[in-house]
This record gives sequence, C-alpha cells and structure tokens, in this order.
Amino acid sequence: MKKLLGILVLSLLWCNVGFAELIEMNKCFMSKKDHREFSWTWEEWASRADQCSTCEFKIEDNIFSINPKNGTVTHLLIFSDEYVDFWNKKVIEEQREDPKAFEEKYGQNFPTLADKYRKTIYNIVDFSGSILSAEKMANYGKIKLDINLNTHKVIRKTFRRIETSTNRNYIQVYNCNVEDTSIASGITSGTAFFINNRGNLLTNNHVVEGCKSQKINYFNKEYDTKLIATDKTLDLALLKANVRPKSFISFSRDEPKKRQVITAAGYPLGKYLSDDLKINDGRISALKGFENNTNQLQHDIAINPGNSGGPIINEKGQLVAIAVSGMAKDVTEGLNFGIKASAAANFLKSNKISPSVGYMSFSTSDDKLVKLLEESTVYTFCK
Repeated sequence: MKKLLGILVLSLLWCNVGFAELIEMNKCFMSKKDHREFSWTWEEWASRADQCSTCEFKIEDNIFSINPKNGTVTHLLIFSDEYVDFWNKKVIEEQREDPKAFEEKYGQNFPTLADKYRKTIYNIVDFSGSILSAEKMANYGKIKLDINLNTHKVIRKTFRRIETSTNRNYIQVYNCNVEDTSIASGITSGTAFFINNRGNLLTNNHVVEGCKSQKINYFNKEYDTKLIATDKTLDLALLKANVRPKSFISFSRDEPKKRQVITAAGYPLGKYLSDDLKINDGRISALKGFENNTNQLQHDIAINPGNSGGPIINEKGQLVAIAVSGMAKDVTEGLNFGIKASAAANFLKSNKISPSVGYMSFSTSDDKLVKLLEESTVYTFCK
C-alpha cells in the first residue's frame, strides 16, 4: 500500500516538464489491433470502404490533441461528408424495411446515425520520460491511452468490467505521420531570471532538457542563449545571453523561515494566457520538499505549468527559492515546491559563478519589487 501511495503521489506532481501550449498529432492510422498487424498507409486506412463502394475516403482526419493547460487529451475522428450521408441512409433504410431483422442482425452493436465529428476526452494521469498516459471511464469499464511523444505512436487499450464473446478487452495501436503533425517539436516554455549584469540566467533543467535552441524574450526582443551547465538532481540550469539586463536578482543571505512572506513571478501557461509577467504573493509553509528533500521548500503560491524556473523572492527583493513543481489541483491545494536559494548558490559556485548576495536589511516597496521582477524575469522557450 505504501508503494502504491508513493506512485499515486508521484503521478500527481506536475509542472516538472516544459510547458507545451498544445501538442497535436493528426492523420493517425491504425497499425495494429490485438495481435494483428497491418501495413497500411494513412491513405489506405482512411479509405477503407466499410460497405461504401462509392466513398473514396471514409475518414478525413484522426487527431490526438494534448492540452497541458487543462490536463486532457482529445481524440477527434472526422468522417467525410460522403461517408456520413451513405451510412445514415443505409441505417435508416435497413431499419425501416424490417425492424425485427435489423435488431437481430446487429444485436448489442446496434448502429446509430453518424455525425461528422466523433470526440472523446481523456484525463492525463501520468507523464514519465516521453510516455504520456490518459484515461477515460465508460459505462462498460475503462479506456487508456499511452502516447509516445518521441515516436508519435498512440496505444489505445480498452478494459471491460465483464468480458463476453462480443464485448472484450482489446488493444489498438496508431501511428501518426510526423510530417503531418504540428507536434511539440513543439514549443515548450518556462521562466528564467538574471542573476548578474553579465547575462547569466537561472531556470529549471526540465525547461531546457531536450531543446535544440533555447531563447528568451526580454522586453519584446528575442535573444539566443547558451546552455552553460545543468544539474538534473537539483533540476537547475545555467544559461548565458548576450544582453545586459536592466536588473538582476541577488541571493538572500538569510535562511528561509516558515510563514515567511514571499513573492513569485513567472509565465504560467506560456503565451497561451498572455505575455505579461504574473506576480503572486504567499508564504513558506515547510522547509522540506517532496520526500523530505532538504534542497526544496514548500509554499502556498499558485504554481502552474510555465512557472517553472521563475524566481521566488522575499520582501527585500532577494532570492529565496526557484519555482520547480506543484501538485495536481484537482486533488490537492496549496502544495507547491521551490528549490532553495542556498542549493542554487552551491550550483553556481561549482560552475565558477559567484552569486550576488543582497545585504539590504529592510523591506522594499511593492512598486520597487514589481520593477525588479519585471526587469529581471524573462519568458524562455525552445524548439
């Protein structure tokens, strides 16, 4: 039970991956059903006649869309107008001619009139490596999707509460055409902030991991960045941009305390929400993170995908922590984590960067805090 609970809690952790505003895979065609494998192309699968000899294409598109914003996967099957008209005419005529024979012929698989669009929505339950899992409960049991974001393959599994000869569990595998996807090659995004006037920035490792080219947007101008160092265990990354920032964030020399007032800045949901920096206040609630991680602290500021890598400062404008992850909001509330400034300082020192330490002994005004965050925090993204 303890191990199962641990797996459940881990599956609730989110915001520990780069935020992709939308991942969409289209023209997904079946390559396997149960133990039968097929060598179809998209065109061959989409044109399978299903008794419609005049239909050139039965299916116009078969799309799997992943929306990190609301934690869902939408499966959208789009039928051709020609096929919808053919099928509906066929069903109506068969039922009208002999209702009893019609019912005996189809039994429990009673055909309904077709719509052009067939949409099914699944809830994301886990993301490990490059495999994203989503589930949907149905009257007869559960349907699960396993989506490989590297190979663009979707495995759809149906689990029935009661198996019969006509209603059984089965597996379908879909391959999605890479050249026809608008997939995540996607644009993933997060938050970073300047730590000195030489253009060095800190963010999370998971924000930059797998990126071919990392960029920042600073006062409506894009800059390329160079990846200097990473630490997967701490989940930190050091970047360098050829820009002299208007401001940078120094490190607090004081240890964090429970109930301490803090402020977080970042770009939740990337530019899907807006390109304006979001700033929120809260308090530190615990001095250890997930599984007693002493390199992290826990706080109650709302953290969403895209906040990753953003600064968390005290009332003096000094760095206390770096936003890294939170817990799923449909199950928990106010459980969010930050990497302590002391852990980030050690990471910088090991990479020959001396963190600037703030010595201000009094709080600064709200206007000055906002100005500091606006001039030191950036939207970062990669392809």
